[in-house]
Amino acid sequence: MKNTKTKQKKRGAALLIALLAAVIVMMAATLLISLTRRLVNAHMNRLNAAQVNLSESSAADGLALLLSRRGPGVANEPLQFDLAGVSTEFTLLETGTAGIRTGFYSVENALRAVIIPIGDRLVSVREIDESTVLITFFSGDTFNPTSEFAFETDLKPVAGTPFTYQGEEGVVIVFEGDGKALLCVVTSEGVQVQTLISSTVLSSRSWLSAGESSDGIPMLIITGGANIGILYDCESGEPKHIGSPTGTCPVFLSDGSMFGSVFQGYSSFGIAHIVDVFSGDFNNDGMEDVAFATRFSLSVYSGSTEEIIRTSPGGSLTCWGSVGGRTGLCGMWKMPVGGDRWFRLGYDGFTEFTPEMNYRLGWQGRFYGSGNTLTGIIDGSAVIASSSGYILELLSGEIFAGDADGGETDFFRTTENGVDACFNPVNGDGIKMSFSTLNQYRGERTAGETYIFSIYESNGGRRVFHTLEGLDL
Repeated sequence: MKNTKTKQKKRGAALLIALLAAVIVMMAATLLISLTRRLVNAHMNRLNAAQVNLSESSAADGLALLLSRRGPGVANEPLQFDLAGVSTEFTLLETGTAGIRTGFYSVENALRAVIIPIGDRLVSVREIDESTVLITFFSGDTFNPTSEFAFETDLKPVAGTPFTYQGEEGVVIVFEGDGKALLCVVTSEGVQVQTLISSTVLSSRSWLSAGESSDGIPMLIITGGANIGILYDCESGEPKHIGSPTGTCPVFLSDGSMFGSVFQGYSSFGIAHIVDVFSGDFNNDGMEDVAFATRFSLSVYSGSTEEIIRTSPGGSLTCWGSVGGRTGLCGMWKMPVGGDRWFRLGYDGFTEFTPEMNYRLGWQGRFYGSGNTLTGIIDGSAVIASSSGYILELLSGEIFAGDADGGETDFFRTTENGVDACFNPVNGDGIKMSFSTLNQYRGERTAGETYIFSIYESNGGRRVFHTLEGLDL
């Protein structure tokens, strides 16, 4: 009888343990299912948020494109973009003045680098040790590196010039050392073409200009500032003498053609060293012309008639430039007996004229202008000035000019840790527009970021840059 009761107690205990175990298993399973559901939901939320962020960012790019094509007036219309199932709606918060666009490219040891603006970005080439250089392509929009790669060479980077290689913007970089030179065609994808030359090719006054031969071979013109130079094949390194009339220098034009020809007995005069070369439609005939400034003369090659128009009234050419809608191409000479004389290009050549006061502020070298506004270098500083009396210092120090955002002329200053940039100061007073965003995705509506768009008018078109609120352009 006692054994039977003992057995019953043991069976009851075993049953209780089994029940408790089942309860624990069920609780564990419930917890596991709940945890799994939360993990799945959290993962889905992250995926949804990522999709919303990506679509919102793409919608902002779409609005930037719309603003560049149609201008600020699009804000008067409903602005909604549907991308990847996400509907993003923009609402205008405020409109203001964007001011002159500035930025900073962070470049380590920038004072030892070769810096090359190339149209819509900036390129830096710097040594990182005795056998390696680092080539970095920076975005003209965000100032951040978009491509960076090391290149093995024991030669030092000394110069570079913009070059379009097979439709992609790039540069031709010249390296020199130990009596040798290396010519490299570089794009954001890396070094495309290189050739080693058994002698150095640059002087302190060299001008570089790159283009393509008729069969697509990259070519580089190097002159010593005179009207004769060398045309190098960037694939074979083969040199050819090239020349142009006195007061000019051989150069590639923007359409890919070449001004100058393989050496045909051109004579060179040491007095006529080229100090500046720039292009534009200076005689308003719809064709590209090229201007050449020496220390004493200003010459223009007409793209339509192939005529060379020159003026050299005596004295030293101090400043020069082209001001669309105002004076056109003009320059100022300091005369040996004192006083200044201004000449500008007309339909029948250069004629003397009296400019407005903002032309007489002491510009040094080339100035740039539009309407009643000029910008350039005065006393070593980049300055903008207008005929209304407005004048503003933009940058001071070691200044150079170029184009790194696809607009007009920009100014740069190399500092120890990078490059300061001031973009398109003549047309820099843009419009700033702030938009809030609202996203709808899978039935849920969520507020997005606030975007700031800066719109600039230049060259008959618009350039639009955007960033998130609280971030500098």
